Amino acid sequence: MKKAIKYSGKKVTACRLGSGSPLEARLIEEGKILRRPDGTFEIFSREATGGTGEIAAEGDYVKLDTGGWPYPNRREFFEAKHRALEEQDVWEQIPEPLSYWEADDPMCPEVRFLIEHKGLKIDPEDPERYFGAVLFGAPLTAARNAVLLFYRIGYAEDGSVEDADFNFVERGEFERTYRRIEDA
Repeated sequence: MKKAIKYSGKKVTACRLGSGSPLEARLIEEGKILRRPDGTFEIFSREATGGTGEIAAEGDYVKLDTGGWPYPNRREFFEAKHRALEEQDVWEQIPEPLSYWEADDPMCPEVRFLIEHKGLKIDPEDPERYFGAVLFGAPLTAARNAVLLFYRIGYAEDGSVEDADFNFVERGEFERTYRRIEDA
């Protein structure tokens, strides 16, 4: 499988849900975040389809992509991979190599695991909704040219895949924010 890493020192705009920050207030006003009656948040990312957003808990973070779309990040994940800067809602990413897969790549055990156990759907008949899955409680789709990015892959002692966390990254966003690593 191929590897990529976010550009070093990349600054991102993000806020902690429930903090009442100006960014959170703006995203709520724009309808990109909805606070639900149970205290959770519905996040309408670029890939959210069917009028349903991804579900995030108070204390989790939303990070904006280069197009201004919010993406939920679990608190533990976000705080382990980002450093707060002095400017409000601006963070520096701590990059690490991540595995990724593209539609023209050969099938691999990691993607097969996602299909068999994590609800990944691949629809070769629909290039605009080639990838599909329910992630963060919402149905998401992505075009055939998107990248399937693995945030974490867990392997059993025998080398088989036993768990994985993933998401889809729109092609332009991938090209702007990730650098491919050769010979991964």
